[in-house]
Amino acid sequence: MKNRSGIIKIVAAVTGAVSLLCMAVLLVNYLCNEHFISEYKKGQYVDSTVNAVLGFTQPHIYHYNLGDVYYSQGDYEGAEQEFRKALEKKPGGESDCKTRVNLALSIVKQIDPEGVTKENLDEVIDILEGAKDILIENDCAHRDDEDGHYEDAQTLKDEIDAFEEQLRKQTEEQDQKGDQDPNDQKDQGSDDENEEDTQEPQSSDKESEIRKQLDAIQGDSLEQRNQEMDAYETYKNEHDYYGGRTW
Repeated sequence: MKNRSGIIKIVAAVTGAVSLLCMAVLLVNYLCNEHFISEYKKGQYVDSTVNAVLGFTQPHIYHYNLGDVYYSQGDYEGAEQEFRKALEKKPGGESDCKTRVNLALSIVKQIDPEGVTKENLDEVIDILEGAKDILIENDCAHRDDEDGHYEDAQTLKDEIDAFEEQLRKQTEEQDQKGDQDPNDQKDQGSDDENEEDTQEPQSSDKESEIRKQLDAIQGDSLEQRNQEMDAYETYKNEHDYYGGRTW
């Protein structure tokens, strides 16, 4: 009986020690991320010591935070790389969708609205399709309806859909104009010359509309979409993890 009682005490002591260790890790994660976000809001983006701790204990938060830093500094390529790394760490639930929205925004932000031309329309659409695929993965957004389980992801995906449609319409109009019979063009003669002054402003208006739509999508910054992974949520997610959650 004494031996059994001793074993029970040892097991209880070990269990208690493990629980305390887990709570200590939770507390460190909470305090580090809270400090990082506090400094981030002040415009003091880089705190290597604090974020290094997160890199050791929760690498997806580490890369997520770095992505926010690069995005805020206008380095959208760097932000894209960090958000991709965050996804590789397989964050779960809402954190996964938040990271996907930020990643998609970072990709779209790299498109220059002034640089959208007839020659690179297909390339721009391919980039936008890639951003949509990121949002659709894991059903954060849905491809064909409004059933995505994360509202911001679905909204951004729908905005990109509308923008792509505008680009495709312009491409079709340009193709139709390019396929016009040369004889028809010759017969039109003076009519084309008379219409030239009106067609050029129309073309300019369409390009302006495309740039305006892209600017609108790009204007949805991380802060505007409330994608900040705050300290409370970090603590909550970590608590779920130590309760046996599979990421």
